[in-house]
Amino acid sequence: MGHPTLRRKLMRDVRRSWPLFAALSITVMLGIALYAAADNSYRNLQNSYDNAFVVQDFPDLFVTGGDVAAVARDAEASPDVAASRTRVQVDLPISVDRGGGTDKLVGRIIGYPRNGTPEVAALTSLSGSTNPSPGMVLVEEHMADTFGLVPGSTVELATAAGRVEVEVAGVVNSAEYLWPAPSRQEIIVPPESFGVLFVSESDARAWSGGEANQALVLLSDDVRGSAAEPDTVQSLESLALAAGATEVLDRSEQPSNALLQEDISGFEQMAVAFPALFLSAAALTLYVLLTRRVAEERQIIGTLRAQGVRGRTIGWHYMSYGLLAGLVGAVLGLPLGMALAGWMSRLYVGVIGLPEQLTVFGGFGATTVVTGLAFAILATGLAAVFPARRAAKIEPAEAMRGEQPRAVRGRSWVERVLPGRVPATWRMVLRSIGRNAKRTVFTAAGVAMALILVLVSVGMVDTMNSLISVQFSTVSTANAQVDYAGPVTAAQRRAVASVAGVQRVETVIDQPVSIGYGDRVYATRFTAFDSDTAMHGFITPGGDTVPLPADGVLVDEAIAAQIPDLQPGDTVQLAFPAIDSVVAAPVAGFTYQPLGTFVYADKEWAADNIPQAASTTVLLQTSDGADADAVRRAVSDSPGVLGYVETSALEDTYNEYAGLFYVFVFAMLALGAVMAFAIIFTTMSVNIVERQRELATLRAAGVRYRAIAGLVGGENTIVAALGVIPGLVLGVIAAAAMLQSYSSDQFTLTLDIQPLTLVLSAAAIMAVAVVSQWPGLRAVRKMDVAQVVRERAA
Repeated sequence: MGHPTLRRKLMRDVRRSWPLFAALSITVMLGIALYAAADNSYRNLQNSYDNAFVVQDFPDLFVTGGDVAAVARDAEASPDVAASRTRVQVDLPISVDRGGGTDKLVGRIIGYPRNGTPEVAALTSLSGSTNPSPGMVLVEEHMADTFGLVPGSTVELATAAGRVEVEVAGVVNSAEYLWPAPSRQEIIVPPESFGVLFVSESDARAWSGGEANQALVLLSDDVRGSAAEPDTVQSLESLALAAGATEVLDRSEQPSNALLQEDISGFEQMAVAFPALFLSAAALTLYVLLTRRVAEERQIIGTLRAQGVRGRTIGWHYMSYGLLAGLVGAVLGLPLGMALAGWMSRLYVGVIGLPEQLTVFGGFGATTVVTGLAFAILATGLAAVFPARRAAKIEPAEAMRGEQPRAVRGRSWVERVLPGRVPATWRMVLRSIGRNAKRTVFTAAGVAMALILVLVSVGMVDTMNSLISVQFSTVSTANAQVDYAGPVTAAQRRAVASVAGVQRVETVIDQPVSIGYGDRVYATRFTAFDSDTAMHGFITPGGDTVPLPADGVLVDEAIAAQIPDLQPGDTVQLAFPAIDSVVAAPVAGFTYQPLGTFVYADKEWAADNIPQAASTTVLLQTSDGADADAVRRAVSDSPGVLGYVETSALEDTYNEYAGLFYVFVFAMLALGAVMAFAIIFTTMSVNIVERQRELATLRAAGVRYRAIAGLVGGENTIVAALGVIPGLVLGVIAAAAMLQSYSSDQFTLTLDIQPLTLVLSAAAIMAVAVVSQWPGLRAVRKMDVAQVVRERAA
């Protein structure tokens, strides 16, 4: 398929138009780098999580409440189950003395064997002992890092047997708490307000005042990942519900794993979606470039055909230009993407605290390399094949006659759109736009593609910022939450209200609940406020503010998505495991909030229908200028306080989690900005080069360079502006689709892009369009007019 002359011509073409070839190769490089970074990050994180699950025998099913001993016994009798065990899990008040004061928080106490390694839900020791002795505890690493706990430190527990001071025997990692989330409704909590301690089974029973309340089930290796797994899990879930379980979670629903899998899924989706955008842009750019080159070289093609060169050989020559750009871009992009993936993966596991001994990072993966090369070759090959086929079909006689201009009479469509008389200078610009529709469409499409790339990134950033604003300014309007070990007394309420800086207080009912409808059960939390509460805002999915209903409950829309067919007016069953109560409640409506899924009610309705449920939480608002640290210390020292959570601390924790998301978004935004410039530079340069003979003729006729620059620059700027509107529309659609892939019952992400963002993005793209014309116009200034005119005459 090769030809010595054409091979030399290919290298000469690359050297002669190296800025265009470089821009095209960079476009491919960025797309492949983004693919390699996202794909390898996804594989690194997934492999590391899977390794942690294998090493620690992470359960496939978590059953809480009911006859857990029977669940474990019946599960282990199944040939599909490798092992099961029961344990105590209870939340108790913990006090930690850090020298500068005492921190109070909710501590999760989990039973763990005194000796050996359990068959299900083992731990990885980081320092100190591997098992807890009576009166001693193992501290989960996030809690240890937050409070500076090491073997030998002490913490105090408020237990059913009274206050107990215990010594830290060791620091451990648990795959259940790679991200320390207490529940699916409390997936993001400040590290100072939640911690996990592993204690001996005997201590767990004594301190909780009860027996085992959780069963853990591990499937056999033959079943996990097979076609039989869904049926096996469903059978075990039915068994658990029949035994009175109040919550049944499979591995994918476990709070920490579910949250982190959201990010991993995002990496996996981005590994396809964003490179597809980038490579589509590269393909469009290459198509425009080769189409122009084939048109410009018609006489050269005709001469070669007259000398006996076959059409497919000429077609392969133009295909080779595109494939070479794709190959160069892939060769440069793959190592760049691998390096970026290593950095992103290490940053990510550093944030979540995954120990190095559990990480599994792949190197230069063969799958990524082969797929990346295939993507690059496919994108550039498809873009080049149509111009190449056109070149292959050109006949010698047709080519030697030259390309006949299309006869056009009257005004162009652009002129007809504009009212009134148009000055002669602008008529030249407008006719060029209106009478070369193909060039106009491709240039506008390049601008639109660049704008899409930018808007997908900035749209995500805008949405995350809006989500924070809605959650912490409209929905969660309290400044702090104070949790008590028991019902809040009038004296305790007064003690909080009397603290300097506290402006308003309100007691609320906060209970774990399972909402059942039909054959579906969803575990969440039930919160009841005063009817005129100022501590929480309730908004509909449409954004309207609604009051608490006098009868029934408000249900978060994300719950409705998990329970098909649930509609306002339907009656649901609310099961409260902590107080052993079940009540039927009508659904008064659906609410929206970005973080978490909850059921809300009026306290008066709760008092009438759930009299056992007491207020165990106080919400407070502080006055402007109040000393937040002084308020926290004073309230924390009040009698009976279990924990104190500041809204600002919760917001900081959310920002930390969002930082994992921003790592990729900002990397993509940076690459997108570079690619946008490359796309527009190439498109504009091709536009100018395509008109080189026309411009040379104008120069030869005595038209000044400044006038020519004004004509060409004006035309290109107008054409670029034509691509802005479709770019904005398609960019918003693409950003919304990308965010939708991130939404779940834990997060509700609805695109909220600011008008100013759209204006600034469009202005930035237009500025790039203007600047990117400078190299081409500079070439017009330096062109050899006589030579170009002679080539035209020839």
